[in-house]
Amino acid sequence: MGKFFSKPKYYKPGVGGSLLILLVLVVGGGILASVAALAAAAATGELTAQTLSDPAMLTGIMTSQLSLIYFAQMIVPAIFIWLVGNSKSYNPLEAPVKINSPHLGRFSVIPLGVLLLFLTLALGWLLDPLSNYFPMPDNFKDMFENMGNRPFDTILSVAIMAPLFEEFILRGTIERGLLARSYANRNTEEPSQGLVIWAIIWSSVLFGAMHMNLWQAIPAFLIGCLLGWVYYRTHSIWATIFMHFVNNFSSIAMYWLFPQLDAEASSEENIAMLTGSPIWYWVFVGIGGVVTVAGIWLLNKYLPKKPQSFKPKKVFLAQQTPDVNL
Repeated sequence: MGKFFSKPKYYKPGVGGSLLILLVLVVGGGILASVAALAAAAATGELTAQTLSDPAMLTGIMTSQLSLIYFAQMIVPAIFIWLVGNSKSYNPLEAPVKINSPHLGRFSVIPLGVLLLFLTLALGWLLDPLSNYFPMPDNFKDMFENMGNRPFDTILSVAIMAPLFEEFILRGTIERGLLARSYANRNTEEPSQGLVIWAIIWSSVLFGAMHMNLWQAIPAFLIGCLLGWVYYRTHSIWATIFMHFVNNFSSIAMYWLFPQLDAEASSEENIAMLTGSPIWYWVFVGIGGVVTVAGIWLLNKYLPKKPQSFKPKKVFLAQQTPDVNL
Protein backbone atom coordinates (compact mmCIF):
# COMPACT_ATOMS: atom_id res chain seq x y z
CA MET A 1 0.00 0.00 0.00
CA GLY A 2 2.84 2.40 0.83
CA LYS A 3 4.39 1.76 -2.57
CA PHE A 4 1.04 2.51 -4.22
CA PHE A 5 0.80 5.93 -2.57
CA SER A 6 4.45 6.74 -3.27
CA LYS A 7 3.96 6.92 -7.04
CA PRO A 8 3.12 10.68 -7.26
CA LYS A 9 6.58 11.63 -5.97
CA TYR A 10 8.05 10.50 -9.30
CA TYR A 11 6.13 13.24 -11.13
CA LYS A 12 7.95 16.58 -11.24
CA PRO A 13 5.82 18.77 -13.52
CA GLY A 14 7.10 21.98 -15.04
CA VAL A 15 4.96 24.91 -16.16
CA GLY A 16 3.38 22.94 -19.00
CA GLY A 17 2.68 19.97 -16.77
CA SER A 18 1.12 22.18 -14.11
CA LEU A 19 -1.19 23.79 -16.67
CA LEU A 20 -2.18 20.32 -17.83
CA ILE A 21 -3.05 19.37 -14.24
CA LEU A 22 -5.24 22.49 -13.97
CA LEU A 23 -6.94 21.63 -17.27
CA VAL A 24 -7.63 18.08 -16.08
CA LEU A 25 -9.08 19.50 -12.85
CA VAL A 26 -11.35 22.04 -14.54
CA VAL A 27 -12.53 19.96 -17.50
CA GLY A 28 -12.29 16.34 -16.40
CA GLY A 29 -13.07 17.06 -12.77
CA GLY A 30 -15.90 19.42 -13.69
CA ILE A 31 -17.56 16.82 -15.89
CA LEU A 32 -17.31 14.06 -13.28
CA ALA A 33 -18.54 16.39 -10.52
CA SER A 34 -21.61 17.37 -12.57
CA VAL A 35 -22.40 13.77 -13.41
CA ALA A 36 -21.99 12.70 -9.77
CA ALA A 37 -24.24 15.48 -8.48
CA LEU A 38 -26.97 14.80 -11.03
CA ALA A 39 -26.78 11.05 -10.37
CA ALA A 40 -27.14 11.63 -6.62
CA ALA A 41 -30.07 13.99 -7.20
CA ALA A 42 -31.73 11.44 -9.47
CA ALA A 43 -31.25 8.72 -6.85
CA THR A 44 -32.96 10.85 -4.18
CA GLY A 45 -35.77 11.98 -6.48
CA GLU A 46 -34.69 15.64 -6.51
CA LEU A 47 -33.92 15.64 -10.21
CA THR A 48 -36.99 16.47 -12.28
CA ALA A 49 -37.74 18.23 -15.54
CA GLN A 50 -38.59 21.34 -13.54
CA THR A 51 -35.27 21.44 -11.72
CA LEU A 52 -33.35 20.91 -14.95
CA SER A 53 -35.08 23.91 -16.51
CA ASP A 54 -34.67 26.17 -13.47
CA PRO A 55 -31.04 27.39 -12.98
CA ALA A 56 -31.68 28.39 -9.35
CA MET A 57 -33.08 24.99 -8.41
CA LEU A 58 -30.28 23.25 -10.29
CA THR A 59 -27.71 25.32 -8.41
CA GLY A 60 -29.42 24.38 -5.16
CA ILE A 61 -29.10 20.69 -6.01
CA MET A 62 -25.43 21.11 -6.82
CA THR A 63 -24.64 22.95 -3.58
CA SER A 64 -26.55 20.39 -1.52
CA GLN A 65 -24.04 17.76 -2.64
CA LEU A 66 -20.98 19.78 -1.68
CA SER A 67 -18.62 17.04 -0.48
CA LEU A 68 -19.62 14.67 -3.29
CA ILE A 69 -19.04 17.34 -5.94
CA TYR A 70 -15.72 18.38 -4.47
CA PHE A 71 -14.42 14.83 -4.15
CA ALA A 72 -15.48 13.97 -7.71
CA GLN A 73 -13.75 17.04 -9.10
CA MET A 74 -10.48 16.67 -7.19
CA ILE A 75 -10.08 12.92 -7.53
CA VAL A 76 -9.62 13.30 -11.30
CA PRO A 77 -6.36 15.34 -11.16
CA ALA A 78 -5.18 13.21 -8.22
CA ILE A 79 -5.58 10.05 -10.33
CA PHE A 80 -3.90 11.79 -13.27
CA ILE A 81 -0.89 12.67 -11.09
CA TRP A 82 -0.71 9.09 -9.81
CA LEU A 83 -0.85 7.67 -13.35
CA VAL A 84 1.94 9.95 -14.61
CA GLY A 85 4.02 9.22 -11.51
CA ASN A 86 3.46 5.50 -11.96
CA SER A 87 4.65 5.66 -15.56
CA LYS A 88 7.81 7.50 -14.52
CA SER A 89 8.59 5.31 -11.51
CA TYR A 90 9.98 2.62 -13.77
CA ASN A 91 12.77 4.89 -15.01
CA PRO A 92 15.84 3.50 -13.19
CA LEU A 93 17.73 6.78 -13.52
CA GLU A 94 15.02 9.09 -12.14
CA ALA A 95 15.41 10.04 -8.49
CA PRO A 96 12.08 10.92 -6.87
CA VAL A 97 11.78 14.05 -4.76
CA LYS A 98 9.58 13.23 -1.80
CA ILE A 99 6.32 15.05 -1.20
CA ASN A 100 6.96 15.15 2.53
CA SER A 101 10.50 15.32 3.95
CA PRO A 102 10.27 17.60 7.01
CA HIS A 103 13.14 19.69 8.29
CA LEU A 104 11.98 22.10 10.97
CA GLY A 105 15.22 23.82 11.90
CA ARG A 106 15.19 25.00 15.50
CA PHE A 107 11.46 24.36 15.88
CA SER A 108 9.82 21.30 17.34
CA VAL A 109 6.41 20.23 16.06
CA ILE A 110 4.17 21.78 18.72
CA PRO A 111 5.75 25.29 18.85
CA LEU A 112 5.78 25.39 15.04
CA GLY A 113 2.14 24.32 14.93
CA VAL A 114 1.12 27.03 17.41
CA LEU A 115 3.00 29.67 15.42
CA LEU A 116 1.46 28.54 12.12
CA LEU A 117 -1.99 28.57 13.73
CA PHE A 118 -1.75 32.21 14.82
CA LEU A 119 0.04 33.26 11.64
CA THR A 120 -2.71 31.77 9.45
CA LEU A 121 -5.50 33.40 11.45
CA ALA A 122 -3.66 36.72 11.44
CA LEU A 123 -3.07 36.67 7.70
CA GLY A 124 -6.75 35.93 7.15
CA TRP A 125 -7.68 39.10 9.04
CA LEU A 126 -5.01 41.14 7.29
CA LEU A 127 -6.29 40.12 3.84
CA ASP A 128 -9.98 40.40 4.67
CA PRO A 129 -10.38 43.98 3.32
CA LEU A 130 -9.54 42.63 -0.15
CA SER A 131 -12.74 40.60 -0.09
CA ASN A 132 -14.80 43.78 0.19
CA TYR A 133 -13.95 44.70 -3.39
CA PHE A 134 -15.55 41.57 -4.85
CA PRO A 135 -18.99 40.04 -4.27
CA MET A 136 -19.25 36.70 -2.52
CA PRO A 137 -20.40 34.03 -5.03
CA ASP A 138 -23.98 32.85 -4.57
CA ASN A 139 -22.94 29.26 -3.88
CA PHE A 140 -20.87 30.44 -0.89
CA LYS A 141 -23.77 32.50 0.41
CA ASP A 142 -25.93 29.39 0.21
CA MET A 143 -23.25 27.33 1.96
CA PHE A 144 -22.89 29.76 4.88
CA GLU A 145 -26.65 30.22 5.24
CA ASN A 146 -27.30 26.47 5.29
CA MET A 147 -24.28 25.23 7.25
CA GLY A 148 -26.46 24.38 10.21
CA ASN A 149 -28.49 21.99 8.06
CA ARG A 150 -25.47 20.00 6.83
CA PRO A 151 -22.48 20.61 9.15
CA PHE A 152 -20.78 17.29 8.41
CA ASP A 153 -20.93 17.89 4.65
CA THR A 154 -19.48 21.39 5.07
CA ILE A 155 -16.61 20.31 7.33
CA LEU A 156 -15.79 17.30 5.16
CA SER A 157 -15.56 19.29 1.95
CA VAL A 158 -14.21 22.67 3.07
CA ALA A 159 -12.04 21.85 6.09
CA ILE A 160 -10.83 18.31 5.38
CA MET A 161 -10.90 17.42 1.69
CA ALA A 162 -9.92 20.87 0.41
CA PRO A 163 -6.66 21.09 2.43
CA LEU A 164 -5.72 17.49 1.60
CA PHE A 165 -6.41 17.57 -2.13
CA GLU A 166 -5.31 21.14 -2.84
CA GLU A 167 -2.06 20.91 -0.91
CA PHE A 168 -1.23 17.57 -2.54
CA ILE A 169 -1.80 19.07 -5.99
CA LEU A 170 -0.49 22.64 -5.57
CA ARG A 171 2.40 22.30 -3.13
CA GLY A 172 3.08 18.56 -3.05
CA THR A 173 3.12 18.12 -6.83
CA ILE A 174 3.35 21.40 -8.75
CA GLU A 175 5.59 23.43 -6.44
CA ARG A 176 7.71 20.39 -5.60
CA GLY A 177 8.24 19.71 -9.30
CA LEU A 178 9.27 23.30 -9.98
CA LEU A 179 11.58 23.38 -6.95
CA ALA A 180 13.26 20.17 -8.12
CA ARG A 181 13.80 21.80 -11.50
CA SER A 182 15.43 24.83 -9.85
CA TYR A 183 18.57 22.71 -9.44
CA ALA A 184 18.76 21.80 -13.13
CA ASN A 185 22.08 22.41 -14.88
CA ARG A 186 23.66 23.84 -11.73
CA ASN A 187 26.92 22.56 -10.32
CA THR A 188 26.38 24.06 -6.86
CA GLU A 189 24.44 22.64 -3.95
CA GLU A 190 22.07 25.61 -3.99
CA PRO A 191 19.04 26.05 -6.25
CA SER A 192 18.44 29.06 -8.44
CA GLN A 193 16.74 31.48 -6.05
CA GLY A 194 14.91 33.09 -8.95
CA LEU A 195 13.40 29.73 -9.85
CA VAL A 196 12.53 29.06 -6.20
CA ILE A 197 10.58 32.33 -6.10
CA TRP A 198 8.99 31.45 -9.42
CA ALA A 199 7.93 28.02 -8.09
CA ILE A 200 6.21 29.63 -5.10
CA ILE A 201 4.53 32.37 -7.15
CA TRP A 202 3.42 30.13 -10.02
CA SER A 203 1.88 27.50 -7.74
CA SER A 204 0.10 30.35 -5.92
CA VAL A 205 -1.22 31.77 -9.20
CA LEU A 206 -2.71 28.37 -10.01
CA PHE A 207 -4.05 28.13 -6.46
CA GLY A 208 -5.93 31.38 -6.98
CA ALA A 209 -7.07 30.42 -10.49
CA MET A 210 -8.51 27.07 -9.45
CA HIS A 211 -11.02 28.85 -7.18
CA MET A 212 -12.52 30.45 -10.31
CA ASN A 213 -13.90 33.59 -8.62
CA LEU A 214 -12.24 36.89 -7.70
CA TRP A 215 -13.67 36.87 -4.16
CA GLN A 216 -11.40 33.93 -3.36
CA ALA A 217 -8.72 34.13 -6.06
CA ILE A 218 -6.71 37.15 -4.88
CA PRO A 219 -6.63 36.23 -1.17
CA ALA A 220 -5.92 32.61 -2.20
CA PHE A 221 -2.93 33.77 -4.25
CA LEU A 222 -1.47 35.70 -1.30
CA ILE A 223 -2.18 32.91 1.19
CA GLY A 224 -0.71 30.49 -1.36
CA CYS A 225 2.53 32.48 -1.40
CA LEU A 226 2.85 31.98 2.37
CA LEU A 227 1.96 28.29 2.09
CA GLY A 228 4.46 27.86 -0.73
CA TRP A 229 7.21 29.58 1.23
CA VAL A 230 6.51 27.48 4.33
CA TYR A 231 6.54 24.32 2.20
CA TYR A 232 9.90 25.29 0.70
CA ARG A 233 11.47 26.09 4.05
CA THR A 234 10.07 23.00 5.85
CA HIS A 235 9.39 20.50 3.03
CA SER A 236 6.44 19.48 5.20
CA ILE A 237 3.19 18.94 3.34
CA TRP A 238 1.47 18.43 6.68
CA ALA A 239 2.46 21.93 7.78
CA THR A 240 0.69 23.48 4.80
CA ILE A 241 -2.29 21.12 5.14
CA PHE A 242 -2.62 22.28 8.75
CA MET A 243 -2.46 25.95 7.74
CA HIS A 244 -4.99 25.38 4.98
CA PHE A 245 -7.28 23.61 7.46
CA VAL A 246 -7.03 26.49 9.95
CA ASN A 247 -7.81 29.04 7.24
CA ASN A 248 -10.87 27.18 5.96
CA PHE A 249 -12.23 25.95 9.30
CA SER A 250 -11.98 29.39 10.90
CA SER A 251 -14.43 30.75 8.30
CA ILE A 252 -16.90 27.98 9.10
CA ALA A 253 -16.42 28.39 12.85
CA MET A 254 -17.22 32.11 12.70
CA TYR A 255 -20.67 31.41 11.29
CA TRP A 256 -21.30 28.70 13.89
CA LEU A 257 -20.13 30.80 16.82
CA PHE A 258 -22.08 33.82 15.60
CA PRO A 259 -25.18 32.58 13.75
CA GLN A 260 -26.47 36.15 13.55
CA LEU A 261 -23.78 37.00 10.97
CA ASP A 262 -25.20 38.06 7.61
CA ALA A 263 -23.69 36.25 4.62
CA GLU A 264 -24.77 39.17 2.41
CA ALA A 265 -22.86 41.71 4.52
CA SER A 266 -19.12 42.45 4.59
CA SER A 267 -16.92 41.45 7.50
CA GLU A 268 -16.69 45.11 8.52
CA GLU A 269 -20.48 45.37 8.67
CA ASN A 270 -20.77 42.13 10.63
CA ILE A 271 -18.12 43.19 13.16
CA ALA A 272 -19.88 46.53 13.57
CA MET A 273 -23.12 44.67 14.19
CA LEU A 274 -21.49 42.44 16.83
CA THR A 275 -19.47 45.13 18.62
CA GLY A 276 -21.45 48.28 17.97
CA SER A 277 -18.54 50.02 16.25
CA PRO A 278 -16.75 49.48 12.90
CA ILE A 279 -13.45 50.53 14.49
CA TRP A 280 -13.02 47.04 15.94
CA TYR A 281 -12.81 45.60 12.44
CA TRP A 282 -9.76 47.73 11.69
CA VAL A 283 -8.27 46.88 15.10
CA PHE A 284 -8.47 43.19 14.12
CA VAL A 285 -6.93 43.97 10.71
CA GLY A 286 -4.09 45.88 12.39
CA ILE A 287 -3.44 43.10 14.89
CA GLY A 288 -3.46 40.67 11.98
CA GLY A 289 -0.77 42.72 10.25
CA VAL A 290 1.47 42.85 13.33
CA VAL A 291 1.14 39.12 14.05
CA THR A 292 1.72 38.26 10.37
CA VAL A 293 4.96 40.24 10.22
CA ALA A 294 6.17 38.81 13.54
CA GLY A 295 5.28 35.25 12.54
CA ILE A 296 7.07 35.44 9.21
CA TRP A 297 10.12 36.95 10.92
CA LEU A 298 10.26 34.07 13.43
CA LEU A 299 9.88 31.45 10.70
CA ASN A 300 12.57 33.09 8.60
CA LYS A 301 14.92 33.22 11.57
CA TYR A 302 14.55 29.66 12.83
CA LEU A 303 13.67 27.51 9.79
CA PRO A 304 16.45 26.17 7.53
CA LYS A 305 17.61 28.93 5.18
CA LYS A 306 18.58 26.78 2.19
CA PRO A 307 16.96 23.34 2.41
CA GLN A 308 18.53 20.68 0.22
CA SER A 309 15.76 18.10 0.26
CA PHE A 310 14.26 19.28 -3.05
CA LYS A 311 17.48 18.58 -4.91
CA PRO A 312 17.12 15.45 -7.10
CA LYS A 313 19.75 12.88 -6.29
CA LYS A 314 21.62 10.92 -8.90
CA VAL A 315 20.60 7.30 -8.91
CA PHE A 316 22.72 4.41 -10.11
CA LEU A 317 21.29 0.99 -10.74
CA ALA A 318 23.49 -0.64 -8.12
CA GLN A 319 22.36 1.85 -5.48
CA GLN A 320 18.60 1.48 -5.89
CA THR A 321 16.58 0.33 -2.93
CA PRO A 322 12.84 0.18 -2.50
CA ASP A 323 11.42 3.46 -1.26
CA VAL A 324 7.83 3.54 -0.13
CA ASN A 325 7.81 6.89 1.67
CA LEU A 326 6.07 9.96 0.43
